[in-house]
Amino acid sequence: MNTKKIIGLLCWLLAFTLPFQFSLLSPDEIAHPDGTPNNTVGLISFVAMLTLVFVGYALVDASGKKAQEGH
Repeated sequence: MNTKKIIGLLCWLLAFTLPFQFSLLSPDEIAHPDGTPNNTVGLISFVAMLTLVFVGYALVDASGKKAQEGH
């Protein structure tokens, strides 16, 4: 395993543990007691999760062996 693949796997691990706590597991945080919607932390967590997933994919994909182009 090379360094890019390890970092990519760590990004995936972080993406699927940390951001889900606020964006998906805490639906009671969506509204204030007066009824106004506010889930800024959930939105930021969701965007962070998507970013980490795609960065992790790019790193894991870049670490693989490339197929030789030939005819």
